Amino acid sequence: MSKFYKITVSKVDKLTPDSVVITFDIPNKYIAAFAYKAGQHVIVRSMINGEDVRRTYSFCSAPGAADFRISVRHVKGGVFSAYANTKLKAGDTLELSQPLGTFTLIPKQAPKSGAVYVGIAAGSGITPILSMIRAALTANNNSRFFLYYGNRDVEHTMFFKELAALKNQYMHRLSVQLFLTRQSVDDPFWGGRIDTDKITHLHKNVFGSLGVDGYFLCGPKAMIDGARQSLIAAGEPEANIHSELFFADGTASRGTETAQTSQTPLAALAKAKINIIMDGREVQVEYREEHGSILEAALSAGLDVSFSCKGGVCATCRAKVTKGEVEMGLNYGLEPEEIDEGFVLSCQSVPLSDDVTISYDE
Repeated sequence: MSKFYKITVSKVDKLTPDSVVITFDIPNKYIAAFAYKAGQHVIVRSMINGEDVRRTYSFCSAPGAADFRISVRHVKGGVFSAYANTKLKAGDTLELSQPLGTFTLIPKQAPKSGAVYVGIAAGSGITPILSMIRAALTANNNSRFFLYYGNRDVEHTMFFKELAALKNQYMHRLSVQLFLTRQSVDDPFWGGRIDTDKITHLHKNVFGSLGVDGYFLCGPKAMIDGARQSLIAAGEPEANIHSELFFADGTASRGTETAQTSQTPLAALAKAKINIIMDGREVQVEYREEHGSILEAALSAGLDVSFSCKGGVCATCRAKVTKGEVEMGLNYGLEPEEIDEGFVLSCQSVPLSDDVTISYDE
């Protein structure tokens, strides 16, 4: 299960008209617990109007930095995002999980020539990418990062000033190109959304000659699907393409995009026995048809299983099937190799056999 820590908010800074950056004051006794990799996130938990609200947000700060920051964009109907943008203030307390997630950039130290990375982001998808940029450029003096970032206009471009400052600091190592959908641009190529044709063009004229060590995609599903499709079609190894899906808010807030989706209705048993291994102990719960997922069966039994979005996105409820068969519906959170190893998203999984064992400890 996710352990939550009560952490004080030290600052809430307006970033754009519809987003804020939240800085946390992590006590020295928790610094080790909050060590994170570039691209990782935390579950933020708060009681808002009597509701236990959990959302996942990525760090925009860099590993090893003295500050711990996340960014939150205000979206229509978003319970926590509205609260963060309108009411949250310095001195307030939020509950945070330890850092989570596999959408990470681990800077390469060995090559004297430095590594080359490409980031493709849209909207709030810049948040983990910004952390990656800082990590990559500080770890190796020869590494380079090429960022392609889509927004409606400059005013609503998150971290616009910070990116400009980084570009000046790493003048010959960081390239930042903006795509704007609602603001006129000199070159039509940079107008509109990031799509398949644009990525194909960029690969032909830019990426293909760079020897890119890793592509990092973060944004809405259409952008990620299109970019991934274009890069693979251009001959890029799928193992070099890493992605994370960002939902604005609501039941599904974020996760890793792999486009693994069941095309047929889930054929769950009406009743089954689920053995759940968690924190080193095994507990048996009963799955019934009305539960709809193994996660809900566990929660109904009073188990403190880790979860956040319940939408197949964030992968917080990831577990490994060690006995029996299950079927998973939506999956935007697991890589293909994880599925091959037996991992599932328990919020999207139902039993196909009457005796199933899953482990949250793997």
